[in-house]
Amino acid sequence: MHPKTSKHKWSDRLAIFKLNLSPKASVALSRATLLLIIAVPVVIFLLPIDFFDHGKPMCLSRIMFDMECYGCGLTRACKHLMHLDFESAFYYNMGSFIVLPLVGLLWIKWGIQEYKFLAKAAKNPSSDNTPA
Repeated sequence: MHPKTSKHKWSDRLAIFKLNLSPKASVALSRATLLLIIAVPVVIFLLPIDFFDHGKPMCLSRIMFDMECYGCGLTRACKHLMHLDFESAFYYNMGSFIVLPLVGLLWIKWGIQEYKFLAKAAKNPSSDNTPA
């Protein structure tokens, strides 16, 4: 990792990475990122409500020590919470009522940041691509 970027948070590192790209490549990366920001929640929502309810656990704590951690069931709980199945969400993991809204807010903030970058790039196509 470059010494200048090691003290920055991940969103700053992404912005610095974009600055090192050509303007066209930077805009293309932002478009792809914005597409993923929009598509991933839609795809997850369109999956059947019980899509994650069956199968082997992926949690290392469950696999290695046969003990549940605080994150166990969070994916299933968030999926049920997205479909307003509060009882099942509470059963799988109570933390989903805090985690899902926080992740949603961060996801929206990230999407707005990418949109602003693309809007600025569209207004000034020949200038440098410094994000707002």
